[in-house]
Amino acid sequence: LACAYIGAVLLASLANMAEAALGIAFGEASMDEITLVLPNTLTTACGVVKLGFFLRDHRRYYALVRRTERLVMSHEELAGGAAEACARDVSRRVRAFALFVVALICVQGAVWCPMPLIAYPGERKLPFGQLPSTNYTQVPVYELSYVLQCMSSFTIANVTLGFDCLFMGIMEFLGAQLDLLTLRLRSLRLDAALCTTGQKDGRGCAVQATKGHDSAHRELCLCIERHQEIIRFTRYLEETMSPVAMTQFMFSVLSVCVLLFQATYSDDFSAVFRCVAFLPLPGGQMYIYCWAAHRITEKAEALSMAAYSCQWVESSQCFKRSLAIVILRAQQQLVITAGHLYPVNRTTFVSLVNASYSYYALLGQINKR
Repeated sequence: LACAYIGAVLLASLANMAEAALGIAFGEASMDEITLVLPNTLTTACGVVKLGFFLRDHRRYYALVRRTERLVMSHEELAGGAAEACARDVSRRVRAFALFVVALICVQGAVWCPMPLIAYPGERKLPFGQLPSTNYTQVPVYELSYVLQCMSSFTIANVTLGFDCLFMGIMEFLGAQLDLLTLRLRSLRLDAALCTTGQKDGRGCAVQATKGHDSAHRELCLCIERHQEIIRFTRYLEETMSPVAMTQFMFSVLSVCVLLFQATYSDDFSAVFRCVAFLPLPGGQMYIYCWAAHRITEKAEALSMAAYSCQWVESSQCFKRSLAIVILRAQQQLVITAGHLYPVNRTTFVSLVNASYSYYALLGQINKR
């Protein structure tokens, strides 16, 4: 059943893109009409490519979900109530974001799908790409094309945003594990090394101090193992997410470019309204990755200060050496890349927006000639 659903989604999406290509190649479309077709076509193509990556690496995706579950559950056993509260908070945020995404897709469908019937009554226009022929007497091509474009666009939008929600949720859970590790490092203390006022035996104090040092060093070693586990998980996440993020960035930059062009130069108010309503979708998809990955980098860097903030002054030399290693490793940025080329962070998001504006300005110059 799942294979049949995926096959139907792919076929419908390919048919949708084929209709758009036919309309552009054989129709008499102007620059405005072409740029109005491209946002949906680019979004559909992005979803198809993402789905292709999933079909190719589906075992890696399943393993990523299992690894995420193990990572979260293992820290719940160590951190107790704090880990459970943190997991609930992350789950609540991810669930709210997923509901917001579904609502956004529904709004797009409510804006784009009925618009040709409202703005151009009787002209038999389609919501996205227009067919080159107007002869619909033999077969209800218009009605079938209308349903195909609406259903395939709505379905593939859910698919492509579903991947974004998946990776955003995993990165949020990863950030929560870094927060918990920060708390553990900051709370490292040598309570057992402090002698009570009633203890006068120096040897007793020495024994107690040794036990305290050993206990603190064991806890630090557990934190180091946890940090290594998080780093390995991040590398695995990057291997899985990297091609998807790069694909999203490429298609989103082009989509934002043509949407800005259409919203600025089109004389059709309905087209301007549709493009302005659609603009948050590709921009938001870029920002999801950049925001979540940037938070991981920031939280990983905070480990260094957390380790320095623990009670290390009266600790043993072994503890201090291990702590120095933790601080040095935490100072190396934990960065997730797109296509193993670009770091995924807020600076990259600004660069992508600037690239979209540059392409938009180029289209504007071409349109004025």
